[in-house]
Amino acid sequence: MIAVSRNIRKDVSIGCRAALLAILGLFVFLYRLPAWASDPLRQQADPSLFRELLVHEVRSKFSHIRIRDRGSLRTLYFVRDSGEEVVETSLDRAAPHLLQVAYTRTMFASFLFKPQQKSCLIVGLGGGAMVRFLNRFFPDVRVDAVEIDPVIVAIARDYFGTKPGPRTRIFTEDAFAYLKRTADRYDAIYMDAFLKPSEFTDVTGAPRHLKTAAFLKSLHNNLQAEGLVVFNLNENFETGADIESIRAAFPSVYIFRVPASGNVVAVGSLARRKVRDTELRKTGAALDKRLKAGFSFNRLVDELSNR
Repeated sequence: MIAVSRNIRKDVSIGCRAALLAILGLFVFLYRLPAWASDPLRQQADPSLFRELLVHEVRSKFSHIRIRDRGSLRTLYFVRDSGEEVVETSLDRAAPHLLQVAYTRTMFASFLFKPQQKSCLIVGLGGGAMVRFLNRFFPDVRVDAVEIDPVIVAIARDYFGTKPGPRTRIFTEDAFAYLKRTADRYDAIYMDAFLKPSEFTDVTGAPRHLKTAAFLKSLHNNLQAEGLVVFNLNENFETGADIESIRAAFPSVYIFRVPASGNVVAVGSLARRKVRDTELRKTGAALDKRLKAGFSFNRLVDELSNR
């Protein structure tokens, strides 16, 4: 006969319970994983779930462009001479109306200052994520987009489904020339134009002729009363000077620092009265309640850095 003491029996009991809990935890973990995560055959059959797949690559007069897919997420990259890939547009084909890139969400802080926009202009089309967002959540807004690179216009159409519609026009020309010739006036202009860095751009690819004091002042002629111009700035050693140029060109300027990114969004307004944070939050809360846009307009106020 083998005698087992009470302490030994207690230890065995504790050990058994721990083992059962571990097995149960593993079961729950595996149950909550997507089906492909525990299926090696599925992993081999669909590697796009784990890495980006090159879908298209082309060089235009203005840029070196790559498109990559990761699952339903499609991303357009600009490729630098060094081989570095810079995200230009990212779009979830399962929800193409939602904005995937943080700075694009911050650019629509424009609606905090002017919630009743009737028309807007986007300078720099990319894959057209901003166009699709406006078409979905602000269907009454007339959207114009101007893009200098015909290759980008074709890519936006063929790979991102962005094309003209009843309330959307796309112009293939230099924004400088377009803004000089058009008689249209907009409630908001969104400046998001970038090319391959060269002697004609800054180090981030922002065209220099779209940064001059004369150009910034000329934008007043393209705006409705108390209209806005929203600038996406990629931080570099010239960003401080760029912000000062914007401050000199507009009566009211608001600076947003986009978290965990290298982007600054500047909003230049023709309105002389500065809008208080309390007013912005009230407008943001109303937009959040009405739109369900995939991000909080109200929380964008937290990004303001020039209170």
